[in-house]
Amino acid sequence: MSTFFNRLAESTSSTWRLLSDTTNFLSRVKLLDSYENEMRQWRERLSRKRTDPQVYKDVRDDIVALRRLLREQGYDLRLGSKDIALEGFRNDEAMGEGFQRLVLGLADDEVYYLAGSANHIELAEMLDSQCRQKRACKPYRLHCLWFRWRNDVLVLSGAASETAEMFEDLKAWFGPNRELLLKKLSRL
Repeated sequence: MSTFFNRLAESTSSTWRLLSDTTNFLSRVKLLDSYENEMRQWRERLSRKRTDPQVYKDVRDDIVALRRLLREQGYDLRLGSKDIALEGFRNDEAMGEGFQRLVLGLADDEVYYLAGSANHIELAEMLDSQCRQKRACKPYRLHCLWFRWRNDVLVLSGAASETAEMFEDLKAWFGPNRELLLKKLSRL
């Protein structure tokens, strides 16, 4: 009998998790308003019928269908609840807060990056060298940053090598390219 309850607990938690990830994703890409009613109805059904495995299966199937539709529209749902944020500037003391160095090369529709323990200037030279070796890199604007995962949010901050003007350029690029940047940096 305990095997049945274990399976039930696993399926219910995974359905709730899938619903939560989908809700977070829709919120991040500013589509939550379009799907808010469905999300609310699914939550209510799951809450009312806590012990009915068929309800969990049906809701899960509906969520999977929605996710399939979103993928067909070009969205990358593998990022789930992950998000990305820009947070001002930090100095070398950022390492004490768990931040690491990152150089970012932004082309119009491409992102190149290198993270490591070397200083930002050395990392920038290594990134440039890698791009020259590949001969496939588009011209890019370089940004010297600090990064850290805070729960599921990738926090990026400007470093001393990043001027205020460069950071403003990053902020302007960030808005319309947020998903691309998160997708490229999600494995940091």
